[in-house]
Amino acid sequence: MNVAPSVSVILPTLNERAYLRDCLDSLLAQDYVGIEEVLVVDGGSTDGTRGIAERTGAPVRLVDNPRMSAAAAMNIGIGLATGEIVVRADAHTLYGRDYVRRCVDVLTETGADNVGGPMRPVGTTSFGRAVAAVTSSPFGVGPGRFHYSRQREEVDTVYLGCWRLSTLRAVGGYDESSLQWAAEDQELNFRLRRAGGRIVVDPGIRTSYFPRETVAALARQYANYGMAKASTLAKHRTLPTWRPLAPAGLLAAAVAGATAGRGWRRAAIPLLHVGVCAAVGLRLGRDPGVAPHRAATAMAVCHWSYGTGFWSGVVRGAVGARFDQRPRRGRR
Repeated sequence: MNVAPSVSVILPTLNERAYLRDCLDSLLAQDYVGIEEVLVVDGGSTDGTRGIAERTGAPVRLVDNPRMSAAAAMNIGIGLATGEIVVRADAHTLYGRDYVRRCVDVLTETGADNVGGPMRPVGTTSFGRAVAAVTSSPFGVGPGRFHYSRQREEVDTVYLGCWRLSTLRAVGGYDESSLQWAAEDQELNFRLRRAGGRIVVDPGIRTSYFPRETVAALARQYANYGMAKASTLAKHRTLPTWRPLAPAGLLAAAVAGATAGRGWRRAAIPLLHVGVCAAVGLRLGRDPGVAPHRAATAMAVCHWSYGTGFWSGVVRGAVGARFDQRPRRGRR
């Protein structure tokens, strides 16, 4: 009989009380028999997150992360893991009952170095549903196939991930010293691919991710995404993909137009973008759960915030300033 490879699930947390119970329940309901441990690696939560993990019991184990960041949490988990395979989890996510089993199956079948499923956002408010629609569409996130792929294929990164423990240790784990927080996953995948590794997305690997549900929270998230890509650029002198250049180019063109243009032409780029967002909002609004004006707003927030964050990060890298390795407590 074939023996199922042993699995360690690593779950970084920081003030996740609103999400952690449901997340853990979905992980504990997995149909895979080889899960040895679920390591909740906590960065010093003060909202009751730690108590939820402690009361859950085996195979869940609470581990301290004094360095706070998700990258540090993953490195601590990698150092403690006893499973042959590591599955990364996120507290803002629910996992299909077969999530771990399918991750292991795809990793084994493809021989890839990292596998994962598409990032499937599920909004629970009117604005959250609009964000989910935008971030599941090529109009909102460009050619980022891991957001909406419908077939098994090689990609540049995946949501979360599943690796052999030996692969993570061979690549040196996560960078927790030079990157903006939230850059850690795509940067690790960049190093994997640069070393000849393969990353595969498979739509059969199912999760439900809860996106940001206010304009302010979405703006902070996407500004940090832009900053994160700039920190990767500062480290490697190249970008993992050209996707960040689209929102960066949008902002640069808008600033150039406002500076050099005359009359209404100064606002030509923003006005054109408003028109595009409105058209996409109407298209996405065909879904009865998505309001067109909210979808247009979400798309505009994503693009402008990302571009602003990216250029801020480029300036930071150019002057040699440090990037933020950890979020402010409770702000993600």
